[in-house]
Amino acid sequence: MADFTFPFPGRELADQELSYDLCYKRIPQEDRSAIVERAWQKGCRAARRTYEKFGGSTDFKRIIRESGLELIEKDIDYVSGGQRYFSDYVSGQKTVTLYLGSVRLWAQSNSLDLPTAENLILSHEYFHFLEMNGLGQTSKEYQVPMLKLGAVKIGRTGIHALSEIGAHAFARTYYELAGGEESKDGEQTEL
Repeated sequence: MADFTFPFPGRELADQELSYDLCYKRIPQEDRSAIVERAWQKGCRAARRTYEKFGGSTDFKRIIRESGLELIEKDIDYVSGGQRYFSDYVSGQKTVTLYLGSVRLWAQSNSLDLPTAENLILSHEYFHFLEMNGLGQTSKEYQVPMLKLGAVKIGRTGIHALSEIGAHAFARTYYELAGGEESKDGEQTEL
């Protein structure tokens, strides 16, 4: 895989990812870069701790099970509301569902073999598990008013994109720790 491109946005695209959030216009411009950096660093730190905790294991199916979660694999391409879903973490049920049909399509479009694609998707989902079980929800670390009527601000809501940015950082950092960076001779090692 010498021409491998990591399929999740890197730090250089995290600011752009924030701009896709529905609440983006409510975030003061002077806060945007700092909150993206905090979310990115949170994902990086969590990846390093997880990598150490599991002795450098790159098998996220095993990591998920050892963390007390049930892994459900469904051989479907799950599309809802025009959006393709690759996996879901449901905290109250302690389950991670992997939609194999969707993952296969994603793997093909990113020139990945299926095991690598599954691991990358599961590592991303594992970050969401960590958020709900100790790290705290990254999306709630910065909040904006839900509604603003003149000077009156009603309610508060978090920024969902920050959680996704943290998950991308987690997956990328874990992959790099596992030796997934391109080596000096151009060969690609897999997660």
